[in-house]
Amino acid sequence: MPSWSAQAIRMYIEYMRRSKQAFGDAQNMRKSIHDLYLHPQSFCPPTPGPDITVDRQDVDDWPLYRVSPAPIREKDETEGSRSAMLYVHGGAFCREIDQAHWTFIFSTARNTGLDIFVPIYPLVPRPTATAKQVINALVELCRNIRSIYKHDIVNITGDSAGGCIALATMYQILDDAPELAEKITSIVLISPVLDISFSHPETLRTDKEGRDPWLGVAGLQVITPLWSAGLSTLDTMASPLYGNVARLPPVLLLSGTDDLLNSDARRLSAKFQGKDDGKCIPGSVQLEKFTYIEEPQMIHVYPLLPCWEGGQARSTIEDFIRSHIL
Repeated sequence: MPSWSAQAIRMYIEYMRRSKQAFGDAQNMRKSIHDLYLHPQSFCPPTPGPDITVDRQDVDDWPLYRVSPAPIREKDETEGSRSAMLYVHGGAFCREIDQAHWTFIFSTARNTGLDIFVPIYPLVPRPTATAKQVINALVELCRNIRSIYKHDIVNITGDSAGGCIALATMYQILDDAPELAEKITSIVLISPVLDISFSHPETLRTDKEGRDPWLGVAGLQVITPLWSAGLSTLDTMASPLYGNVARLPPVLLLSGTDDLLNSDARRLSAKFQGKDDGKCIPGSVQLEKFTYIEEPQMIHVYPLLPCWEGGQARSTIEDFIRSHIL
């Protein structure tokens, strides 16, 4: 049974925040996207604790934040490159980074010792907010992080839509920037979007049963054509489920069974287990280069939420990242 804190958060999302009103209805989602475009949300981080430092330097018109677990120390010329994480926030491709993301980022920096780079990428329906443009820009951003900040990205982490972008970016780095790929030793995917069609029978079953208090197929299918911008739903850049998992560094995947996206997480798990990507294999699994944590009755992005299960997941994420820092 979920903890009382998890149950309370679920009730808040369902009955107070009423997130499903937008995601469960196509017309409501169109209105939400329009309103967010006219009245953009703030992406500025809250004030961190005294042991965390945040600085901003815009790169190619994107705000880029560096979150450091100690006062920022400029690199000495005699030093080698330092290790860092790239964090890609979620928000259904149309919503800004929020308090829960920043809290997770601050905690992860504090407990892993890594600097974390947080790009503020463009959101749909802006013309530059397409999968191809954003992912190619992220590859170039990783190059700039290396040249400007003298950091090597050793981990890429993303949640929800950010998980989609993170995994697709990893595949693009493998294709276009092998010098960057060889430094990346782990990937963390938190409740990721993996197939932007949202058409698998198990996804549709979860939607029909109403188990997810947050997401709905009708709303998501309004957003993703804007994001894919003509790419096939089978294109790895749009739907990273269809990439070659044998090429990836070690992956940690976390999903809750009451998440609309859980069926696609199970499909990715099936691929790592040598099965067809149409097959959903339930349950946590531990393989040499793949760890899947499936939490019963947990909702979308539960590792970011202030509940007992979220805390356990965050500890697992931090341990995984630390264990793969060379």
